[in-house]
Amino acid sequence: MATKIPVCLEVGSESTGAFVPSCPGCWVFRRTPESAMAKVKTAIVDWFEWLERHGEQIPAKNRDFEVEASEMLRVTYNPVEAGKPEPLFWSETPHITRKDILRTLQLMRYSRQDLLKTVTGLSSDLLNWKPTDEPRTIENCLRHIAYVEPWYLTRLKVDLQCRYARNTLEMLNSTRNAVVNYVQNLPREKMRGIYQPTKDACPTCNLWTARKVLRRLVDHERLHMKYIQKILTMSPS
Repeated sequence: MATKIPVCLEVGSESTGAFVPSCPGCWVFRRTPESAMAKVKTAIVDWFEWLERHGEQIPAKNRDFEVEASEMLRVTYNPVEAGKPEPLFWSETPHITRKDILRTLQLMRYSRQDLLKTVTGLSSDLLNWKPTDEPRTIENCLRHIAYVEPWYLTRLKVDLQCRYARNTLEMLNSTRNAVVNYVQNLPREKMRGIYQPTKDACPTCNLWTARKVLRRLVDHERLHMKYIQKILTMSPS
């Protein structure tokens, strides 16, 4: 019998976002809930292949699966837009464990390895080239990743003191180290409960949990990694 994999849907009038709680870093955006559910099946297979590229073995039984919409939120904004609100799903309210933290840190290592392999050695011209109708340069994207990772911890009312180096790769490294050092020793009281951060409060949805933060720490870099890969395919050089 095929395994049922739950999917969370964020449905707006213009697009739908879908993420898989059991596969942090696995998400899609599509026009409709139906097309998102169809695409997320492919995204899960891609996620398994991503793990395999980093040396993990995926049991054959895991590949026999079906997806089911376990939660659906109707929203008034466009889920695909940058800077959109981040709704809280019921699946992200249970408290986390040390095992969850270790898994998140492992996936963050995979994602960072991919990112550095992609951008290291790129010319300054390419790093700062912005195609017409695209929102960011690669350089801007990298600095955005470095700024946002510590920001996610502010959702749990944690204020890390980070060093924002002028050199982008150094900045990525220093903020990642600060986040990892905190997360791997996350206080037990931060592992449970629902938070309403006061810094950069969102008027639409301002509820966060540790589980939601861990997912976004993986999702965010993978999201921008895909954007960087797209920019590189558009490069005239």
